[in-house]
Amino acid sequence: MTETELMQSIKTNYGAAITAACQSSAVPPAFVAALIAGESGGNPDAKRFESGVLHALWEVLLGRKTAYGSISRSDLVAYVTRISSAPRVSPDTLPADAFQRVDGLATSWGLTQIMGYHILEKAVGHAADVSILKDTNTHLAMATGMVEGFAKEFHIDERIQFEKLFRCWNTGRPDGKTLDPMYVNKGMLRISIWVTQP
Repeated sequence: MTETELMQSIKTNYGAAITAACQSSAVPPAFVAALIAGESGGNPDAKRFESGVLHALWEVLLGRKTAYGSISRSDLVAYVTRISSAPRVSPDTLPADAFQRVDGLATSWGLTQIMGYHILEKAVGHAADVSILKDTNTHLAMATGMVEGFAKEFHIDERIQFEKLFRCWNTGRPDGKTLDPMYVNKGMLRISIWVTQP
């Protein structure tokens, strides 16, 4: 599939949802579409497990570290045990799917590959489950909000400074080095294709 065909497919399948997600933000639909192309190729069922993230979450869950970003041990315990207060956790009090729930937090999901742990961040409002990341409209609204968060944190103009936003999405920083050296260039190309498509 060519880049033009990929972007046309994304426009056909998700154009309306992308436009709706961007409606109340300064993030252009072209950026979100290019993000989708680079992260999942337009596959809403895409997912990727990150063992390093799992390790970091377990460090917090076991009390070896105080937090993972803005996520505290009590956030993780509440999510894993499905109990809002942080009780004493022991193997016999854990739900049967406790380990799968932690794995879900260490997995990137959906069109823009949002990491599962983002559902626990305060700005999101403690979602019930990572399954919300599989819903296209919820996923795109969350992705747009996350892009706005990067723009605010790093003083990026989300209407024009796309290179920095791509780096933020991929590395967490506007000056981060992407694993794929062409990640940003491909994103910029895909934006230009999107805006010239009928």
